[in-house]
Amino acid sequence: MKNSIKMLVAIMVISVQVNMLYAQGKMNSTGIYLTEQDYKAGKLSYVLGTDDKMRLNGFLEGRNVSLTVQGKKIKLSKNEIFGYRQDNCDYRFYQNEAYRVLDTAGFLLYSKDQLTQQGKGPKPVQTYFYSVNTAKPVLSLTLENIYKSFAAERGFRYNVESNFHQDADLITFDRANRQYQIKYLYQEYKHTSTAQHASL
Repeated sequence: MKNSIKMLVAIMVISVQVNMLYAQGKMNSTGIYLTEQDYKAGKLSYVLGTDDKMRLNGFLEGRNVSLTVQGKKIKLSKNEIFGYRQDNCDYRFYQNEAYRVLDTAGFLLYSKDQLTQQGKGPKPVQTYFYSVNTAKPVLSLTLENIYKSFAAERGFRYNVESNFHQDADLITFDRANRQYQIKYLYQEYKHTSTAQHASL
């Protein structure tokens, strides 16, 4: 009986470790999200091995992603796939441009390196964007755009107006709570709004 229990515990421990390794390997994988549903489910297609390659063709807004998977060449149109995962980061394609997904709670927050003239020549500068959802356009993260996109959500707009005084403030990250401040304000607004409706 004791041996059976020990065997059962050993099998459970091994099974948990295998699942953790599988999940970790999946998170570190490079591959393509064919659809938004695949992205939400964490389901990658064309997962790349060590000898495989992915070319994003980002120069001059290239329209395709080129893959070499197990010696087979594959070309995918950016406007027909959701995005990709690489170096532990997820990216979404919008109008042939890749935007790094930073946060999806409430609305989507993105970043992108853009060449900006500085001193002797252009240098990549991280810029920020958002979209209300994946059906809406990707817009620059500015106070003006936020006010327009969330015009009907007055409580959130008022909180943004009182907490952020310039565009650069919108990307403030609260390290203690590991959350962007604008996302915290939006979640608070939604929570308060839902509580008020429930009490009516």
